Amino acid sequence: MLKVSRSFLLFAALIMVLAACGGSSTPEAAPTKEPTAVPTEEPTAVPTEESAMEATEEPMMEATDEAMMEATEEAAVEEEVVGDPVKGQELFSEFRSEVNFACATCHYTDKEDQLVGPGMLGLGERAATRVSGMTATEYLRDSILHPSNHIVEGFPDLLMPQTFGDIFTDDQINDLIAYLKTL
Repeated sequence: MLKVSRSFLLFAALIMVLAACGGSSTPEAAPTKEPTAVPTEEPTAVPTEESAMEATEEPMMEATDEAMMEATEEAAVEEEVVGDPVKGQELFSEFRSEVNFACATCHYTDKEDQLVGPGMLGLGERAATRVSGMTATEYLRDSILHPSNHIVEGFPDLLMPQTFGDIFTDDQINDLIAYLKTL
């Protein structure tokens, strides 16, 4: 069990309170990267009539099966984002009276460095590799709804509010996940 000093917890709580009481109730969020399209592979050579005749049906079926399997695996890794990242960015930066701060109060979005919690830059890629068998979306959803399930090394349990499942709707959670995957 990770032992956290009382002074660290008091310091973290003080930072959250001071940040929540600051001049602006909606901290500025870092600009997000626009999602980029993944280029598709173009054939490098056009088969000739001779080479097509030389090929047997069996290797072509094996190649087709392999291509289908690869496409299925890639689809499982690259999930479709069902939320709106723009709305998610707004939610991330919005002051929540239920917890007296915004997500951006405790998390940087433009770097991986620690603020109060871990930085969010590159989170989409990290989330996909954190727990074997979990996709990035599943990991992020579980981390938001049940933060104690995924404590990042070096951080104490119960630092992140445990009530986001009561505060946010399913659509809002999807929006937050879509935004976090753009960082």
